[in-house]
Amino acid sequence: MKHTFFTVLTFFLSIISYGQQEINLAGEWQVKLDPKNKGIEEGWFNESSFSDVLKLPGCIQEQGYGNIPGPETPWYGNTEWAGTGGLNGWGPDYLSKYKEQGVYKMQHFLQPDRHFIGPVWYMRNIEVPESWKGNPVMVSLERVHWVSKLWLDGKEVGEATSLAAPHKFNLGQLKPGKHIITLRVDNSEYVHMGYNAHSVSEQTAGTWNGIVGNIKLVAHPDIWIERLTVSPKPVGGMLKVGLLLGKTSNAKGKWELTLDAIGVSEGNEHNPKALVIKGRVDDINNNMMYINYPISENALLWDEYEPHLYQMEAKVKIKKSIDSRKLTFGLRDIKADGKHFSVNGFKTFMRGNNDCAVMPTTGYAPMDVESWRKVWRTYKDFGINLARFHSWTPPSAAFVAADEIGIYLAPEVGEWGTVKTKAQFNFMRAEAKRILDEFGHHPSFVFMGLGNEYDGDHKFFSEIVEEWKAYDNSKLYMVKANSWSPEGADYQVQRGIWPERKIKLRYQFGWPPTPNRTEYNLTPPNTSIDWREAASSFKVPVMSHEIAQICTYPDVETELKKYTGYLKANYLEIALDQLKERGMYELLPKIVESSGKWQVELIRESFEAAYRTPGMAGFQWLSLADFTGQSSAPVGLTDPFYDPRPYVDLDYVRRWSAPTVLLARMPKRVLTQKEILEADFEVTHFSKEELILNDLVATLRTNDGVLLKTWKLPAMRFKQESAQLIASIDFPLAGINAPEKLNLQLESKANKLMNDWNIWVYPDKQVAFFPKNVHVTKEWNKDTQKRLELGETVLLLPKIGDMRGDLASCFTNHFWTAIGDQGGQSSASGMLLDPKHPLFELFPTDAHVNWNWWDILNNAQPMILDSHDSKNPWPKAYRSLIQPVDSWKMNKKLALVAEAKVGKGKLLICSIDIENDLENRPATRQFRQSLINYLVSSAFNPQWEIKPEAIAEVFEKECGSTKEIDFKSNALPIDN
Repeated sequence: MKHTFFTVLTFFLSIISYGQQEINLAGEWQVKLDPKNKGIEEGWFNESSFSDVLKLPGCIQEQGYGNIPGPETPWYGNTEWAGTGGLNGWGPDYLSKYKEQGVYKMQHFLQPDRHFIGPVWYMRNIEVPESWKGNPVMVSLERVHWVSKLWLDGKEVGEATSLAAPHKFNLGQLKPGKHIITLRVDNSEYVHMGYNAHSVSEQTAGTWNGIVGNIKLVAHPDIWIERLTVSPKPVGGMLKVGLLLGKTSNAKGKWELTLDAIGVSEGNEHNPKALVIKGRVDDINNNMMYINYPISENALLWDEYEPHLYQMEAKVKIKKSIDSRKLTFGLRDIKADGKHFSVNGFKTFMRGNNDCAVMPTTGYAPMDVESWRKVWRTYKDFGINLARFHSWTPPSAAFVAADEIGIYLAPEVGEWGTVKTKAQFNFMRAEAKRILDEFGHHPSFVFMGLGNEYDGDHKFFSEIVEEWKAYDNSKLYMVKANSWSPEGADYQVQRGIWPERKIKLRYQFGWPPTPNRTEYNLTPPNTSIDWREAASSFKVPVMSHEIAQICTYPDVETELKKYTGYLKANYLEIALDQLKERGMYELLPKIVESSGKWQVELIRESFEAAYRTPGMAGFQWLSLADFTGQSSAPVGLTDPFYDPRPYVDLDYVRRWSAPTVLLARMPKRVLTQKEILEADFEVTHFSKEELILNDLVATLRTNDGVLLKTWKLPAMRFKQESAQLIASIDFPLAGINAPEKLNLQLESKANKLMNDWNIWVYPDKQVAFFPKNVHVTKEWNKDTQKRLELGETVLLLPKIGDMRGDLASCFTNHFWTAIGDQGGQSSASGMLLDPKHPLFELFPTDAHVNWNWWDILNNAQPMILDSHDSKNPWPKAYRSLIQPVDSWKMNKKLALVAEAKVGKGKLLICSIDIENDLENRPATRQFRQSLINYLVSSAFNPQWEIKPEAIAEVFEKECGSTKEIDFKSNALPIDN
């Protein structure tokens, strides 16, 4: 009989299996919620259909399933987050109107439209093709939250528990035709990872239920590659390849394996020879085999500067079966080199960021590569080279994008709590192995830890590190950030020397974050602080833990428009309400700008202190993007969507966030004319090439750009190291026409390096006396009121502590999540002022707080003009001359300098201490001079008539909330 070509081809295909075949199970699934956990008992796995449907990949909450949140919602981690009574019992009085069902809004985290914790059942029909007859079938579910159990045609197949790796179920050889897959996914607590852990909690990623990645059926041939991996660490020109082969009972004879690697990234044309290995089918025993593949010592290596990638194709065949797998990988060698890290033999300074699983669009991590490319490109824009995944592990797409772009990754097993139970040990051991198996081939995967803070079983900590090092030596390991660390750990992440941490590795220390627990407040403005005392005590590389944490005031209206999914930023909606209630809505653009400009400067100083520290291996910032949990912490230079804030100048940021940074170590940056400006110029250099500085020039200019001095600095060469001295300079300030803001700039045009610092110079004048025709008083009383009614001019200088609310000083912006009135490092996030106002005629200032305000604002206390509980608020449209920006949570209308018309008189209230120790406070002394100058000028003519009772309420300390804050029950652990 004559056969056509197609007849022969069909016959050939019927006897030879060409590798695994897949069926994509994405699409419509039937769904049934199981709030009472009755599904197994009632045999839901035997049902033929469920009445509701949804689409997978996805989660139930984003598709309208679950309960509408309200006062009785059983949130995950309810008690630990909020103290006794949980979220329903916690909350300041000013939020009371938002606690009713139907109006319910909260500030704790992004509020979902729907909420559900418990089992959910998913079902769909599958059609097994005839061509799969006799082939083993596997189902793979990427990114399940958190425990899955699968039935096929009513028969239980198995259970999986990973938060990071795909859940896989072997279904065996299936009869061609229709089958029913029933899946139960339970997002309630399987093992305690801590109530705030970003792998499982409500705080950021959310307690979604579903499957959000690839869902597929896979049919294997008679012999197949079950697992293919490589070690990113090359040894002697060899690449360590790991394979796990599978076989059916039909597989016979000998197998032949071909390994073939080729360069696939731009500029990588390396094409090593293929390697062929043979073996017997009978010897396949479900164990990994490891093969040294000769990739040559000339292979191109991967790092942050040159992310060279290869692709490995593995083919295995027997007489009637063939299978192949491809894997993209890179080669790099990371080591702990004394006090530093080295990547491929070059010292590397880790400029890290904490990724806290902030996913405002979906509530779960993006599963596509392009979304992660945006994140990593933003990291690059901001000079960041490391992502620490705070208490979670990202999906495959994050690793793929990081490989492409050149970002170092540090996933964590996923806990943030005390680790001390056997159940925790067992799950975390298994989960860590799954993470290493699934993602270990990625060159970007360089660090791994267990999780964050708190303590735990030290024996387990020591054992787990040694187990990881023995299992995969291509990475560096630690246990927990900011906690006890075993001797075997390759590196540490600390905020100081553990456990007391009084010797610091960052500006803020101690909890709660009050003004006296930050170097920003304790030390006069300088650029000489570093952390060498603490850094020198560690035997391994140390990175500082969660530096900066400086809040800004969020761009409320712009950001709200971006929340188009099922998660709502109600903390922004509440802020918008409060701004309108207090008459401050129109000030929002100025508030954002003023708060943000100062945030940038405070973050910069945290960065530069780390760069100035010899022997420090890097830092971890908290964080580049805002944190939307723990009652919200807008600490980012980008919003939660990784869009840079409008006030951020990326060129400016890259001056002090880069592999190479020029530094000026100055003991003072607020001086007087009798002093000498002193600076040691240094460079921290960690680029791969030697740095040649032969055109380095320093200049000193006035605020108007007038050149005062130029220094041509000596030509020098620098290798990779921190805080390397270039030269020292000094400049007498006697000839400066003070007050003046100066700018010291350091630049190498050939190397495209530049940095600059502002310095303020004040005159050495005697303290200005108050004018005799102005009545100066410290109290608002009947006498003061009577004088004003009779037409006198009054300067009211209340004592710190006499104002309602007893607010803290307000030099820095709020720290982290700005807890209440007395926690958050400050009582303000910036300050509104008009530099052109006559009040500042003799006190030149920016339109935002800067370092010259240090002494003034550390000796000041904001007045409350309008708050949620004000009985006699000042007029909504009233604008004070200096208005501190309250937190986005409370939005009180505040003032440091306010003026008013009272009766026939004129009143100026200044709640800044402008009287004490002025000989040692040159900025305050000059501000006092400028204030007096304004007070006696014709420009002082208050337009707003303020009622005496409104003024009196500013000083009624019994008004307002007297409820003490229980910091121990707040979201943050005591050792944060």
